[in-house]
Amino acid sequence: MMFIWPLIGIAIFFMVTSKHKTYTRSNYSKTPEDILKERYAVGEIDEETFERMKKNINS
Repeated sequence: MMFIWPLIGIAIFFMVTSKHKTYTRSNYSKTPEDILKERYAVGEIDEETFERMKKNINS
């Protein structure tokens, strides 16, 4: 019994903290332009594609 309560407490702690991290990493707060800039920054899209997509977003 002495070992069960600390294990339950640790399990609850990790469930709560992992759930919080999932919500803070969400993309819901990013604008389409932010996502586009990130894709350009990592090299996923080239400059021409970036400019074309940026123009589409802002129109």
